[in-house]
Parts: sequence; structure tokens; C-alpha cells
Amino acid sequence: MRIDLHVHTTNSTDGLCTVEDAVASAMKKGLDGIAITDHNTIAGHRDIERLSKDGFVIIPGAEISSTHGHIVALGIRELIPRGLSPAETVERIKKQGGVAIAAHPFSPLSRPRLAFMAKFDAVEGLNARAIFPSNQIARRYARINKVPIVGGSDAHRCSDIGMAYTVIDCEPRVDSILSKIERGETSAVGQTLPLPSYLWRALQKLLLHR
Repeated sequence: MRIDLHVHTTNSTDGLCTVEDAVASAMKKGLDGIAITDHNTIAGHRDIERLSKDGFVIIPGAEISSTHGHIVALGIRELIPRGLSPAETVERIKKQGGVAIAAHPFSPLSRPRLAFMAKFDAVEGLNARAIFPSNQIARRYARINKVPIVGGSDAHRCSDIGMAYTVIDCEPRVDSILSKIERGETSAVGQTLPLPSYLWRALQKLLLHR
């Protein structure tokens, strides 16, 4: 299965794609699933059951702001507070039976200690919005420390969904996907945004939140 594990919707303050449009875009691009990972909210979860289709999996999740960086929580049903330490955030994710992923841990805009501050189930080794060489550093860290690698687009608009994704040999069920991630039976595929596009998106975000 090809699954984009990092997708934002209009439930994020900077998301421009509805959950419904995100699903439609992912299916059109040939993906087999997406994870809804809005910033510090699970509001998009209410649309999952309505939009789920045979063979296409929608994973409930969130991107939680810890004290030392962003953590993608997959398979959670209750919101985890922002502002906790990475270790406590990961612990709360696992208490819900979820999977904790260090999101873009070596991005220039992230705190580089994040990956070292908790026992993550996986590291985002390919984030489509990460600037060189942060993905390369993340993959090297994961290989040295024997941590599973996943990929995600970190899409904030529909057109970016599927730029990066995770390939998993699994059943089309959330529990099967999460189990394979924990066991490291994954590979990250895709590309990153060209630098001019990245800079333009960053400028738009800055102006939007002035």
C-alpha cells in the first residue's frame, strides 16, 4: 500500500484542503490511504468514517507540538495536549495504542535534539517540505539507531498530497498499518518541493499569520 502519513487539512490553521478534497486528491493520485495529521487538533476525525472507502484507509492522527518539536501521532482517538515534553507526548500516544513519529526532526526550523529525546516508533526520513540536507540526516540517524523510516508529504494543500509517502506491505486496515510501521517494514518514496516553491510557501504562511 502507498500511504501519505502526513496530511494537513483546513482543520489546521494553515491548511487549505478539506478532508473530503484530501481524500479525493489522494485517490486520484493512486494512493491507498492517508493520515489526517492536523496541528494540535483531531477535528478532522469526524469526517473519517463518512469518507472511508473499500481499499482506501484514512488513519486518524494529529501533529502534536511538543516542547522540542513536532510529533506525528497515528492511530489516536483522543487529543494529546501540546507543550508536553517529547517523552511524555510519546508515552501518551502509545497509551492510546498509537504510533509516534518524529516529524522532520532535522529540519532547520525544528530543534535537532527531538529525535534523541524520546523512544519514537519511527522517524520521518522523507518529508516533502524539508530542505536539503535534513531528510538525508534523518535517514542516516534512523539507520545508525535502527529506527524505522517513513515518508509523508506534510501537505497543506491538495496539490502536494502524495509528493512523499510510505510503502507498506499490509492489509488495508489501520491496525495492520501501525503494526508494520512499528516493525520497520516500511520504505519512504517521493520527492521534495523545489526550493523556490518552498520559499514561496513559507512567505505565504508568514503573511497569513502576521
